[in-house]
Amino acid sequence: MALEKGSDHPHRGTMGEGEYFSGNDYTMVFWNMDDYPIPVGMDDFGSIRINIIEALERFGYHGETDVNVHCAQLECDVRDELSKARIDYLPEATKVYLTSTAKVCSLDMTAFLVRIALPQPPINIAVIAKPKAELVRVLKCLKSRGHTLMLIHPPDGEQLSFSVDTLLAHAHLGDSKEEEDHLSKGEEEDHLSKGEEDTSVGLGPYYYYCQYLSQKAEKEKEEEVEDPYKILDFLEPIRPSVKGAMTAVFWDAQYCPFPPGSTPDEIYNSIELALVKRKFTNKTTIWAYLGDDDKNGSALLGDKTWASRIYFFSAGDKASRRIRMTNDICFWAHESSCQPVRESLFIVSDQFRGDLYYVELLHNLVPACLHLFCITPTQDINKPESPEWPELFFDKGAYRLLLEISEIPAARSCSKKRKTDAGMLFTMEDEEETSGMESNE
Repeated sequence: MALEKGSDHPHRGTMGEGEYFSGNDYTMVFWNMDDYPIPVGMDDFGSIRINIIEALERFGYHGETDVNVHCAQLECDVRDELSKARIDYLPEATKVYLTSTAKVCSLDMTAFLVRIALPQPPINIAVIAKPKAELVRVLKCLKSRGHTLMLIHPPDGEQLSFSVDTLLAHAHLGDSKEEEDHLSKGEEEDHLSKGEEDTSVGLGPYYYYCQYLSQKAEKEKEEEVEDPYKILDFLEPIRPSVKGAMTAVFWDAQYCPFPPGSTPDEIYNSIELALVKRKFTNKTTIWAYLGDDDKNGSALLGDKTWASRIYFFSAGDKASRRIRMTNDICFWAHESSCQPVRESLFIVSDQFRGDLYYVELLHNLVPACLHLFCITPTQDINKPESPEWPELFFDKGAYRLLLEISEIPAARSCSKKRKTDAGMLFTMEDEEETSGMESNE
């Protein structure tokens, strides 16, 4: 079933000009309960699921539907009632939640959205949440990878009653102007100001099949050509044309600043040289995340006029940088797993070590990245003005991920008898195992 702009359907939502919706066989719903809580007085959670599915069917979403809810802190009785209504609590997909007595989930919903949706073939994704900049960006990234999207949200300041009519009235398909406005507010410096357009939105599986044939032909000719000035911001699939193993570096430049006055090429060359000295491949790509108030780093934003594979993004405050970095890492790791060689991933940040939810998420990337390193520089080595920068980062700050999780309880009960926190450890490997890093080419 296809619902076209201008049809006689009484519930078209707010589609953009020329947009249409065509339903697939499988739909995943992601509901952010922190944004839109259960309406007061609504005790029948089953009716919420029924209303969501009915609204989706009117838009052309047919077939199997899974409804998932995210909430940083959810009371046990509410979670149990949602479960009875066949609405799944997203943190339960993590081993941390199942083996811990902690009631607070630190993962942003976009982390679940990216992690769950990426391995899927093109599906329908409906999101009930406020259109924050990172959520809108992630949805655009997923749409460019073939997924069909719907974002449901009422105007600012209004709550959602979850009736069929209100769900339909506040549904936004594709990249309507309102979503573009939200994106431009949150991502102006790192995307729209560069004059880029998301040209691949709205394209489905057939487009990617054609892409596959085209890429296969290019590989056979061994004549792949890549624009060295193209900004790799994950708004479209990243398929590097370089041959052999690559090294990706995701760098929180607010916490770990670059040498003052250095050009992007100088920063890139210093980091790449340090990696090459440690026997990593010289095929390196660096993504650097700046805070909105980073005056020194602001000069690195804007049009990219250098040839080095280093990209700078204005990523907001501390929490926003971690969310953005996590999502980009997932996009890179997923597409890296399609490569015929194992690759290396470095994360330079102070926000991942010690947070078990993020540790588990990163640990799940290990099959896609044979070498996964985190760097949390201590004060004595976080000195960009030092002549030893950035080599001390790799010699004294790098560690590999090691995740140990005890047996997961068979039952998902929220009983007070739940087992105590399991042995979830974030440790360094033995020094002899992390020194003398070998090339993975």
